[in-house]
Amino acid sequence: GIRGVGKTTLLSQLYFFEKFPSATRGGSDVPADALDERFYISADRLVSDGISLQDFVRYLESVVWGDLTKNEKKILLLIDEIQYDDRWDLFLKLLFDKTKGNDNILVVATGSSAIFLNQKNKDLVRRSKSERVLPEKFTEYLSLHRGFSPPEELSAALREAFFAAADAREVFEKIHSLRSEAVSFLSSVKDLSQAEEDYFLRGSFPFSAEMTSVSQALERIKNMILVNIIQRDLVLSGNFDAETLVKIPDILFLLANSDEVSTGNLANTLKLHSNTVNKILKSLVDAEILYEINPYGQPYKRIRKSAKYLFVGPAVRSGLLSGVFAADIKGKLPEDCAALIFTTDLYEKANVFYDYGKGGADFILRFSDNSEVVLEIGLGKGEITQVEKTLKKTAGRARYGLVIGAQELELVGEKIVKIPLEYFLLA
Repeated sequence: GIRGVGKTTLLSQLYFFEKFPSATRGGSDVPADALDERFYISADRLVSDGISLQDFVRYLESVVWGDLTKNEKKILLLIDEIQYDDRWDLFLKLLFDKTKGNDNILVVATGSSAIFLNQKNKDLVRRSKSERVLPEKFTEYLSLHRGFSPPEELSAALREAFFAAADAREVFEKIHSLRSEAVSFLSSVKDLSQAEEDYFLRGSFPFSAEMTSVSQALERIKNMILVNIIQRDLVLSGNFDAETLVKIPDILFLLANSDEVSTGNLANTLKLHSNTVNKILKSLVDAEILYEINPYGQPYKRIRKSAKYLFVGPAVRSGLLSGVFAADIKGKLPEDCAALIFTTDLYEKANVFYDYGKGGADFILRFSDNSEVVLEIGLGKGEITQVEKTLKKTAGRARYGLVIGAQELELVGEKIVKIPLEYFLLA
């Protein structure tokens, strides 16, 4: 996952666990003192001293653990920043093969950039389980930083209503049945409007949400992106020369401060070849800074239009712009929230497109059965014309259209539901 989402914190929590859940349903928890060895290491520290992960584990075998092929100790090995060892994937594969058939060792590794984790050894895929760690959704922000946790069943039921209903009336009726519970929870949140504003500004990242100064939090987010991700992670990838690397912040600033920017416009503005721009954008998508949305077309038909890019969580855009927005750009923050919800809850469940025609809706979600949901989102959204226009393009595939950001829940005709933004943020 992207830097700053709390992966090192998760490893520290795992290291200090007092007990572990049983591997069998209904079994007793396993006390942590049943572990014989617990090790945490950050690969960047090893590499800075000229030590590889392979050398480090060989040392542990010779001095601490003994031969892992005959291991009977319960070992927990936690490796942070694993991508700093350029042979990390081969190391993990060989370690797995060496301990195959031995369930006494568990390795948990984190990487700060999906650029590296997406390039891992194909043989490793069969030998590992990957978990994506993403920026915080609004519900997680409320729980971790405000002390208000919405009932899990409420969020799940709202997601079901938004994305899995058969038609607009079912969407309306399901949300209407949940409205009293949603309103009750939202009214319990102290200074809700201020909490929403704070989330849009810096609440996607746990470290920035905890900082006293908002301006310093935004500066930390900007530095994390421009220094840690671009100057470190992208440099490590070796895909870009120095002349290209200095243009990447410009691309991010242009995307953050624009409604829609084509690849051609970026190339012309920055005097880069369009292939180079596409390569940069792909790297930023792989790093989970950007969320790519392709233009809408018929199923199995390719459209020759530029993709649209949002940020994975509103705090990325806010940090890049230091929290200063034009009115139309502030309206993009709910779209960034939607991008985070899509990449979290609809990951590998739906393809997301945008209507490239003038005056069309923000998103068209296409599910595995080729049914679609049209979605428009923003601050103070009341008009339905954009959703109506895009619904006509879907040739009957769209089950319904949603207008997120309305004042009240309302069923409009047989195809459109207007929904308050707060309900969507609870999903």
